[in-house]
Parts: sequence; structure tokens; C-alpha cells
Amino acid sequence: MFQYCRTIRFQDTDAAGVVYFAQILSVCHEAYEASLQQTGIDLQAFFSRGAIAVPITHAEADFHRPLMCGDVITIRLTPQSTSPHSFNIQYEICRGERQVASAATHHVCIDTATRQRCPLTSELTQWLQVGTEAAESPTGAGQLD
Repeated sequence: MFQYCRTIRFQDTDAAGVVYFAQILSVCHEAYEASLQQTGIDLQAFFSRGAIAVPITHAEADFHRPLMCGDVITIRLTPQSTSPHSFNIQYEICRGERQVASAATHHVCIDTATRQRCPLTSELTQWLQVGTEAAESPTGAGQLD
């Protein structure tokens, strides 16, 4: 498990002053990027559309409490391998100790030339291992800020 702290910004909210429903997935993606970077993955190279891509093929979010501009949140993300070429990420979004939302994404590793599934890269395999080990450790998380 990795942790990422963030403040909800005005740009994240809708006309009612609460987080716009699609924006929570954007915030979760920020946490995902920070977790990749924490394990030494070069984000520019990772997202540069080289020979391998890792698109999100499914995303979902549930809201339990409203989030407003100025709220400080912690996103706990736990990646889990689902096959040699795919993984899921579970996100728990908390304000203080209270869970206010949850989300999940499913990612598949593909060859960009053929658009066919291919094995996860060694970088992603290492990232998955670090995330799994952190979730199983007594402290439970790697901190991302």
C-alpha cells in the first residue's frame, strides 16, 4: 500500500461546491503516478508511448461523504497483480480517519505496435511487489507527498 496526501482544490469541485464525480479518478491517478515515481520509475519514459503501454480498461468510484474545497485527503492505494499482463489498484480516500470515497482501476499491459497483451515490465513487477509488501508490513504504507 502507498499513501498520497493532497488538498482538494476549487478546480476539483462542481457548481454545488463538492468534488466533481469524475475528478476523484483524476486524483487517484495522481496517487498512482506518485507511487510509480517513489519506486524509481521514470514517469516521462513510462508515459511516453514507447513499445509498451498500460491503459486503464475499467474504472469505478463510490462516494460515502462529500469532499469540499480545502479538505485534506489521504489516498491509500494498493496494487495487486491479476495476471502476467494485468493488475488492479484499490484506492481508499480518507479525510482524517474517515473513509469518504473508494475507487478501483484495472490496467492491462499491451504492445503498442500490435495492441496485444504482453507481460508486465520488470519495473511494474517491482512496483507491484513493493506495494504488496508495504500492505503486508506492520506500518502498512509507503508515504507519498
